Amino acid sequence: MKKAFGAAAVGTLVLGGIGIAAPSSHATVLPVGSCTNLLAIGGAKSTTVGDGVTDKDNQDVTIGSKGVDPSLKGGTNLGSCSFNAGLSTPDAAKPPVKGYNGTKNVSAWGTKLFSPEADCNTADTTDTTEWPINGTLSDTFTDGNKMSAAITVTGFTDPDSDPSTPSDVVAFRGLVIKGVAAGADVAGESEFDPIIKDKTQTTYTPYIGYQFDIGAALGCTTATIGDANVTAFMNGSVGGVSQLLGLPVAGVNLTIGT
Repeated sequence: MKKAFGAAAVGTLVLGGIGIAAPSSHATVLPVGSCTNLLAIGGAKSTTVGDGVTDKDNQDVTIGSKGVDPSLKGGTNLGSCSFNAGLSTPDAAKPPVKGYNGTKNVSAWGTKLFSPEADCNTADTTDTTEWPINGTLSDTFTDGNKMSAAITVTGFTDPDSDPSTPSDVVAFRGLVIKGVAAGADVAGESEFDPIIKDKTQTTYTPYIGYQFDIGAALGCTTATIGDANVTAFMNGSVGGVSQLLGLPVAGVNLTIGT
């Protein structure tokens, strides 16, 4: 699946008006940090009651997810973010204190995203009225600091460079707008694996009480309208691979410079 919920346009974040404060066009790109081993359970709703992310046209989509412990229901191991030393990385204090670095454990994380028109119909390559799913990615660390980024989903990845093979990994990009590393660019990948509730499921693949919704995933790749409806899903980057297809997942990467 190459198209992210049918999104045909990609939003761009632009900063302007303070030219002297912006990095030059030839500035070196510096790594600020990264977040890995994240996992979340998410839900989706659309214009039609009962629908989430579907293969139907002209429906808005609201998506939200909340971080969970990958190996213990109700556990507190929600992943971590590592920030590089030697940079003036701000923390979340007011005023911010520079030099925030080291590995920070995540105590809570999640996403809140929306699109006025999006679908997962990868068989329709002619629809140009759709809009990328966008919103916020938020992290809270065990030391009390927080980080919030504005992000937009840019599409399903294609690791084997073959559009005819499926992918369950979506790419996104954006900008940290508040808290730790404010001003840093965001480039990330997350699995997007449809799930359904299943009380008989007792393992953590995908999760306790959930099973993969293979039908919904396959429905997004067919030309038959109405055979795809993703109302729940798993997000994340545990172990650097997606759960359903085992494809590489980069997690969240932060940089500065252009």
